Amino acid sequence: MVSCAPQGLSSRYKAPLIEEGEVILYLQPLPQEAERLSFVIDGISVIGHDDLETPVSLFFNEVKGSDLKGLQKRLASVILPPGDYSGLAIHIKRAFMRTEDGDAALLVPDEPVNVAHGFSVARREVSTLFLSFSVAGAKLQGAQFAPVFSLASSGNVLINLIGLVTNSASNYITVFNKKTMRVVNAIATDQAPKGIVLDQIRTRAYVAASHDSIIEVFDVFKGALLNRLRLNLRDRPTDLALTPDGRTLVAVNSGSNTVSIIDALSMFETARVSVGEGPSSVAIDPSGRKAFVMNTRSSTVSVVDLTQKGVSVTIGVEGAPLRAAFNQEGSQMFVINSNTPNLTVVDLSRLVVSQSVFIGMGAASIKVDDQTGLIYVGKTFGGEITVIDPFSLVFIDTIPVGGQAVFMTIDEQERNFFVVLPDKKVLQKINLISKKISAQIDVGDAAYAAVVMGER
Repeated sequence: MVSCAPQGLSSRYKAPLIEEGEVILYLQPLPQEAERLSFVIDGISVIGHDDLETPVSLFFNEVKGSDLKGLQKRLASVILPPGDYSGLAIHIKRAFMRTEDGDAALLVPDEPVNVAHGFSVARREVSTLFLSFSVAGAKLQGAQFAPVFSLASSGNVLINLIGLVTNSASNYITVFNKKTMRVVNAIATDQAPKGIVLDQIRTRAYVAASHDSIIEVFDVFKGALLNRLRLNLRDRPTDLALTPDGRTLVAVNSGSNTVSIIDALSMFETARVSVGEGPSSVAIDPSGRKAFVMNTRSSTVSVVDLTQKGVSVTIGVEGAPLRAAFNQEGSQMFVINSNTPNLTVVDLSRLVVSQSVFIGMGAASIKVDDQTGLIYVGKTFGGEITVIDPFSLVFIDTIPVGGQAVFMTIDEQERNFFVVLPDKKVLQKINLISKKISAQIDVGDAAYAAVVMGER
């Protein structure tokens, strides 16, 4: 899977963790019994072992049982010094119970609700905590509301169920369970993590920390940093691709108009190849011998021979090429463009453009289903994914997603789509058979790309 990056970084990109750690708090799904209840949180503080309280930043403060049934939500985050902490203090501002006559106000406690749970914060690491509200434990006597919360730390998930999302403005990777669609952990990265690629055999994830010009390697199961390769300062890598054997990694350096060819096992840069202007993404052909680099500002595709480590052919295309995907047979490559309504078809035997197909404006992502051959194109407006027949190259269907579908991957094991919608700060799971959204999770700011175990 390939990805496209905006040029430069906005001021909203925060600095990476240096001497401190970060805590991210998720509110676990509310049960059916809480449907009529709602309450407003006035503030949450982390309690240190010295009883000092540090307020957290809330992403939302109104908890409505009718909206949060079965839905996990990112509630708060805070930067903290390394050390041990004893729990949370939650201040409730208002509470209501829905009745036949409307919402009835409940009396809330004057004192904060303490939630005891010891946890540690480590330097340059992200800790995830999960807050649960207990309906059975909460006391609703007359008009009195006495909430009961519990807190848990992140736990392990089966390796074959792990999914990862890079969040370029939050400097961490969201780790989720692809079956339950629950966030289970987060991994701190260097600044502005963007492109990510998965070695499913060795259970490694390679991440491009764009602003720091660093490629990081993580153990997928443990979430531990295994290695780090620092590129040239102005490289600003935005996208990564891995050969099928997992031995060669290609990094697209948008800042220097180059690609780095990297020995993935030793994390050593074996070659650096100049390509066109504004390279944004790369796709490696099924043979693993060629890398196709999309050059957005020069309207070209550079074909890099990974054996000879040089550009063998430059293909001119219309508009600004963003991303590409290969058909089932590996005989064609489909290229989407940011400023034209057409899909470019490249004949891979001759390495020339063979066809241009109208698909409409706003294409942002593309994925081919290896089982059906169907071509899926995500759009930045219209809130939909367009489905194209691979033989007639005619539009046959749409999948509504309600946001900007900037990245897609397919889980072949369970026949599900995973779609990154950064404008909504969510990752959606879509069943490929029913073409309906089955679940979604909250992710960090400027979510960029996603990978899952079992993808193709």
